[in-house]
Amino acid sequence: MFEHGMDIIRADFHLHTNQDKEFKYDGADYVNDYVNELIKHEIRVGVITNHNKFDLEEYKALKKAAKRKDIFLLPGVELSIKQGANAVHSLIVFNPDEWLKNSENHISKIIDAFFLGISNAENENTSTNEDLLTCIQKLNSMAKDYFIIFAHVEQKSGFLKECKGGLIESLAQKKEFRERVIGFQKVRTRDLQKNAKDWMGYEVANVEGSDPKTIEEIGKGTQRTYIKIGEYSFNSIKYALKDFRNRIFTEQGIISHGYINSMKCLGGKLDGQEFFPSVALNTFIGIRGSGKSSVLEVMRYALDLEPATDTEYKNSLVKSVLGSGGQVLLSVVDRHGKQYQIKRILNEAVSIVDENNMTLPIGVGAILNNPLYFGQKDLALTRAGYELELLNRLVGKEVSDFSENLTIITNELNENIKKLLSVSSIPERIAEITDKNAEIEHKLKIYKEKGIDSKLKKQTSCNDDLVKIDTIYQKTKNIIESLENAYSDGDVQGISLSDYQSEFNQDIFQEAKILTDKSIEFLGSLKDLVRQLNANLGALNEVKQRLLDRIESLKEEFAQIKREINDDTIDLDSFVSYQKMYTSNEREIESLKEVLKDKAKIEAKVKKLIDSRNEMLNKSYQSYAAEIRHINESQSELNISIEFKGNKDIFRNDLQKAFKGTGISEIKYKEISEQFSDFVSILEDYFLGGGKKIKGLLTDNVWGKVSDKIEHNFAEYVKLFCPDSIKISYHGKLLSRHSIGQRASALILFILTQQDSDVIIIDQPEDDLDNQVIYKELIQTIKQKKADMQFIFATHNANIPVLGDAEKIITTIYDGDTGKIEMNQGTIDSSSSHKAIVDIMEGGEEAFNRRNEIYTSW
Repeated sequence: MFEHGMDIIRADFHLHTNQDKEFKYDGADYVNDYVNELIKHEIRVGVITNHNKFDLEEYKALKKAAKRKDIFLLPGVELSIKQGANAVHSLIVFNPDEWLKNSENHISKIIDAFFLGISNAENENTSTNEDLLTCIQKLNSMAKDYFIIFAHVEQKSGFLKECKGGLIESLAQKKEFRERVIGFQKVRTRDLQKNAKDWMGYEVANVEGSDPKTIEEIGKGTQRTYIKIGEYSFNSIKYALKDFRNRIFTEQGIISHGYINSMKCLGGKLDGQEFFPSVALNTFIGIRGSGKSSVLEVMRYALDLEPATDTEYKNSLVKSVLGSGGQVLLSVVDRHGKQYQIKRILNEAVSIVDENNMTLPIGVGAILNNPLYFGQKDLALTRAGYELELLNRLVGKEVSDFSENLTIITNELNENIKKLLSVSSIPERIAEITDKNAEIEHKLKIYKEKGIDSKLKKQTSCNDDLVKIDTIYQKTKNIIESLENAYSDGDVQGISLSDYQSEFNQDIFQEAKILTDKSIEFLGSLKDLVRQLNANLGALNEVKQRLLDRIESLKEEFAQIKREINDDTIDLDSFVSYQKMYTSNEREIESLKEVLKDKAKIEAKVKKLIDSRNEMLNKSYQSYAAEIRHINESQSELNISIEFKGNKDIFRNDLQKAFKGTGISEIKYKEISEQFSDFVSILEDYFLGGGKKIKGLLTDNVWGKVSDKIEHNFAEYVKLFCPDSIKISYHGKLLSRHSIGQRASALILFILTQQDSDVIIIDQPEDDLDNQVIYKELIQTIKQKKADMQFIFATHNANIPVLGDAEKIITTIYDGDTGKIEMNQGTIDSSSSHKAIVDIMEGGEEAFNRRNEIYTSW
C-alpha cells in the first residue's frame, strides 16, 4: 500500500522484452538496463506482453529487480487471435497469484494450448487456431483471473481495424466478452471511438503502451496512461480499468488544494500513532467506541476549529485522548505546495512553523483555505439562524467583510445620537434658566429701587468681568484640546512615503511624496501653533488671576460701601450673588442658543450615518447573494434564497429583550417587527421623527415606558442588527418542512458543493440519512468533489468508503487494557480493508456487491 492511500502513477500496458523475437538488445546488463529505463520514464506499473510467448524466468528476474525500485510488473502475452480480416492482437493480462501460484507456469501452458500443432508460434503474424470467443472460453476454463486489452486497435491486427461493426456488435453481446475485454490500447480517432461505443453498447478504458522493440523505446510517445490504485496488485489494476472514468487519466494532474499531509500525537491514547491521509477521500471505520470520533476531534482541535454543538463534551474528549501535556502535530501543505507544521499542546494556543522551523504569527486559515468541521448532530441542528451561520462557515471568506466599517459607523452614530439627545433638551434648559432669571430679576428690582445697584456697581461689574474672562478661557482651552486630540505622531508617520519604494510607478510616487511631505510640514506647523496657543492660554490664565487678585484687593472697599449703606432691611451680599448669578445665566442662555443652531446639522448627520449603515449592510447582502447564486448554479438539488434584513424572528426576540417590562403584547411585538426593518429604524423614528410611527402602535402608558428605555439604552440598541434571512429548499421544498434525515441530506450536500474549502471533516455524515440518499446524492457528490478538496469522514455506513471509492481507509481499534487507540491504515483496494468493512460496517457485503454490479451491468 502507498503511504497516503491511493496514488496516481504511470502505467505501460504493452511492454516487450528480450524474449520477444522482435526485441533487440546487445548490452551486458539487461535486467538493470530494462528497469532503469522504466525508472527514467516514471513507469511504475507495467505489463510484459511478448508475442505469443511468456518466459517465467525472465519475468521473475525483471519483477524482482523492478520491485526493488518500487515498480510493479504483471505477466501477460500479446496473443494473436484468429478473428476478422486478419488476426487481432490481444493483450492478455494474468493474475500472477493464480496463474503462477507455487511457481507453476499456467500461462505458458495455455499459450501452448492455443498454438497446438502450429509451428513458429512466437512470430507476431502467427495466430491461434480458435477465434476470440473460443479463446476466452478456453481461458475461462482455467478458473483463474485475467483481463483483455486489445492492442493498437486502429492499426493492422487491431480490433477496430480488423473487425467490422456487425461483428463487434455480435461479440459485445456475449457475456464472456463483456466480462473480460476491459480496454483498448492506442485509440487515436474520436469518431472511431464513438462508433465502437455504439457497436458495443458500452465503453471500455483507453490506455497506452509503448510496444518497444528496444530498451530505448520503452516509454516512447507523447501520450501516456496514468492509473489510480491503492496497492500493487492485479485486482487493484483490474478494478481501475473498469472504473476508468475515475481511475484512468492521460496526465498525472496536480493537487490544487491545501491538505493535511500527516497527523501525529505525542502522549495520550494516540501516542506514537501517525496518520497519513490521502488528499481526497479518507474514511475512519470501526465499531462504536473504537475511537473514530476521538481522532477527528483531535484533528479539529489542532486546526483550531470550534464545534457547533456539545462543545464541553467534545473538548473533554480531546482532553481525554491527548492527556495532560499531550500534543498533536499536523503536517500540512498549502495550495502552493509549501509545507508547514501545526502544533498544539493541550490547553495551549496553536503554533505554526514553516519549512525552516520558523514560528509564524499566522492562523490556520492562512495555510488551509476555510477548513470545515461538522461533528455528530451538527447537520441536524434546527435553531433559528443556523442557515446563516452555516453559510458564513462555508462562504464567509469569499464574502467581503464590512464588520470594521459597520463598527465605525455604529460608534459614530452612537456619539451623534448622544449629541442630538443633549441638543434636544436645550429648549427645556433655556426655559428653565429663563424662569430662574425672571425670579432673580424680580429680587434685583427691590435693590434697584433703593439705589443699591449704583452703589455696588463696581463690585457687580468686577464679577461680570470675571465671568466673561473665565468663559473665554474655558472655550479657548476646549478648542486647544480638540486640536491636540485631532491627530498623533503615529498618524503623521502613517502618511509618510519616505521609506516606500514603488517598483513600477516611481513617477507617480515622486509626486505623491512631494504632497505628503507638504502635509507633514503643515501638520508640524499646526503642532507649533498648538504650542503657541497653549502658551497664550497660560498668559490668559495669568490675566484672569490678576483680575481675581484685584477683586480680592477691593474687598475692604466693597465692605466699606456696604457699611455706609446701613440698611438692615436688605441683604447686600445676596444682591452681589444675585447679580453674578443673573449674568452667568445670561451667558449660558447665549451659549445654548448657539449650540441649538447645530441641531439640524446633527440630525442630518444622524440620518446620513443611518443611510451609510444601511448601504453597508446592503453591500454585505449583495455579496452573500452573489455567492448564493454560484451555489444554486453548481447543483440542482438545493436552492438557497436570501432576504435583506429578513430574519424577523431574531429581530422580534431582540425587541422582547430590549422592551421587557413595558407591557408590549406578543401581537404588538410582531407588528413592530413588521413595521420596522431593524432597531436602528426605530431609533430613526424616535430621534428624527418624534416617535410618531412607533407611538401610533402603542398606548400612552406603554409609550412612556418605551420612550424611557430608548433614551437610556439607545447605545445598546444601535449595535443590534436584523440578520438577513436564509431559506434553503431541498427538491423544491423548504428545509424546515423536511424530516430530520432530509434536512441533514440537504445540509451535507450544501457543504459538499462548496469550492472554497481545502479540508472538510465530518463525523458520521450518514446519521439520519437513508441508503438511497447516501448513494444517489451524497456519494455522487463526494466522487465529483474529492479531486478538489480533502474529505475526512468517520462513518458506520459501508456505502461511503466502498461506493465513494475511498483513497484511504483507517480502521480504529480501542484496546481496553492499554487504553490506546490503534489506527490500521489501508485503501479500498486492500484485502484487509475489504475484510474490515464486511466484518464491521453496516451493509458491508451489500456495498461490495453493488460496486461489482455497477461495473458488470453492461
